[in-house]
Amino acid sequence: MSFLTPHYLHLAWLALIPLALYLFRKRARQVPVSTLIFFRSLSREHQESAWLRRIKRWLSLVLTLLVILASILALARPAYQAGADAPGAVVLAVDCSASMNARDGKGRTRLDEALSRARQQLLSLPDQTILSLVACADRPRVLLSRSRSRRECLRLLSELSALPVEFRPDSALPILKRIAALDQRSQLWFASDRPLPAERELPEMVFMDVSLPAPTNAGITAFQIRRALLSQDRYEVYVKMEAAETNPQRLTSTLEVTLAGRPVQLREIDLEPGGRAALVIPLEGVHGQVLELRLTTAGDCLGWDDAVAAPLPQARPLVVSYIAEKADPFTQVALGAMVQAGRLEILAGEPAAWPPTEKPDVYLFENWLPDTLPNDRPIIALNPPVGRGPLQVRRLPEPGLPHDQVRALSPDHPVLFRTTTSRLAITQTGVLGLDSLEPLWMAGNEPVLAAGEISGQRLVVTAFSPSRSEQLALLPTFPLLLGNALQWCAEATDAISELKIQRTGSLLSTPGLVEWQAWDGSQFITASDSAQHQLLALHRIGSWSTAEAKGASVLCSSQETHLPSRPVQATSAPSTAPAMHSSLSDLPRWLLWLTLSLLLLESCLFHRRAVY
Repeated sequence: MSFLTPHYLHLAWLALIPLALYLFRKRARQVPVSTLIFFRSLSREHQESAWLRRIKRWLSLVLTLLVILASILALARPAYQAGADAPGAVVLAVDCSASMNARDGKGRTRLDEALSRARQQLLSLPDQTILSLVACADRPRVLLSRSRSRRECLRLLSELSALPVEFRPDSALPILKRIAALDQRSQLWFASDRPLPAERELPEMVFMDVSLPAPTNAGITAFQIRRALLSQDRYEVYVKMEAAETNPQRLTSTLEVTLAGRPVQLREIDLEPGGRAALVIPLEGVHGQVLELRLTTAGDCLGWDDAVAAPLPQARPLVVSYIAEKADPFTQVALGAMVQAGRLEILAGEPAAWPPTEKPDVYLFENWLPDTLPNDRPIIALNPPVGRGPLQVRRLPEPGLPHDQVRALSPDHPVLFRTTTSRLAITQTGVLGLDSLEPLWMAGNEPVLAAGEISGQRLVVTAFSPSRSEQLALLPTFPLLLGNALQWCAEATDAISELKIQRTGSLLSTPGLVEWQAWDGSQFITASDSAQHQLLALHRIGSWSTAEAKGASVLCSSQETHLPSRPVQATSAPSTAPAMHSSLSDLPRWLLWLTLSLLLLESCLFHRRAVY
């Protein structure tokens, strides 16, 4: 046995004080009195033998010494020496991400279960074990580092709460490795509903699995809002919903769309386990009105991924520098329609006027490319005659190569949003080199449309002529394609909207108060946060506004929506953490109780029973 605070043992000299008082007590004095009648009556009532009085004095001395010694031992905190299999240090990591807010049938969250198991295991550790506590979510928070104070660790553990953010193990693993490497015989205890990725540098890890045996969940995993391409005061909302792969059966979810507190649409979606569904919802509204989307599913155990809220954005016209050598009439018609809708502002020019004096949001070149491509803005190259930089093109002989069929290789790409290649015939005018770009359309064996991002600059290039294509003029595909390309290129520059849609956990730079219309997992509430040092972590889901800007904070995480399930054989199994029962770990507490009991006993004996 050893002592955690042995410097209190020197207080044992206090036991000499009652010993000295016992050995050097005063002798009885003879005092003359007027009468002895009263003292004789007392003597008859309290007549005791000499040996009984001696036992009482010894009992008084022993009780006094026991009180002093028990108090000193409690202050010194005795502890037993841990065995070879006991850890020298424990790094306790607790997952506080959104999925830990999933509730079971009793309303108990996964974080509640994790904290309960962690407390049980901490109480079984030897007192000299070095403890560290790390809360893991989108970024790790070291709450306790290398301390032997189990009481402080338990206090900090009880203050943990789940956050509506996505868990990022790549940010937590380096911190956990670093702390665990500071001590010998370290163990990593990880309480979560999903294990950490296996890595060689990790110490011995104990996984406390708190996942539900059969969770049911469906949530919103993608959200975007923008103004309609060819109309004014109209918006398009893209929303994607997914069902967890662990769902026991097919689900029917209801998506309720509310604008400025008024119900607008109601959709029912059937989702298979692991299935997904995407909707494009048209809306008519006014800038600043708050849009709320809420997904309702019977038996859903996680509420944080069921709703999003965002204000309708105010979009300024997109400034496009349009420079063409023999402009195609169909391109002019498509751009003119977007100009009339207030979506574009065209800065038209000829190659001789290059470079322009005013910087646009997007460069649009048709049948021409400058000798040196600009690298400060996105570029859309329509039917370029030659290749420049990353845009490698080999021109075909006139009048080109007609194709009566086009294949879409990446139909989910934003440039191809709501476009179709059925009954689409084009005339290919060049062969694209795709060293760094992704092919989107294929005509025969050659790509005719490609897009990509190189060094942060978005590029779109085509190798066909709209005016020479037979059916392209009769379909809305080309205007939609051109509008999508402009939208996609401008997204990276924040040029088309004042609305900022950010993931929860992101940092917002603002000097003042942030007002929220936030989703708490069951309903929308109003709240406010104050930024410290002009930075605020967005730990709420919903629409926010400041004196200078508006935005939205969304969870939209497939990882958090796809709740893991615990195998059936593991539901009744005990925790995998080692049981280290200690008979002396609670000894200081028992010594304090012993001290109190001795004081009560001595008080009873001397004050109630006249033992002195």
